[in-house]
Amino acid sequence: MNPEKPTIMGMAEFEPSAKCPNCNLIMYLGNRCPHCDHLLSQSEQKAQKLFWIKVRNKGYKKGLVFFSLFILIIWWAYGT
Repeated sequence: MNPEKPTIMGMAEFEPSAKCPNCNLIMYLGNRCPHCDHLLSQSEQKAQKLFWIKVRNKGYKKGLVFFSLFILIIWWAYGT
């Protein structure tokens, strides 16, 4: 079985929604597992949403640090 996968980055409705507690596979585009047909409860949905927000924000922070250092190094190398 091939589950639906997201195609548009940055939109919450197309991000991975959860890892299934039964089969431990990633569920996309919804709260029902396409592999074992498990439906997430409301508290599980909230916990998974918070988890993916933290993952996204961690990536943004790493990107900000990387590009800031990159611009600083380029400015230092070509400015002198």
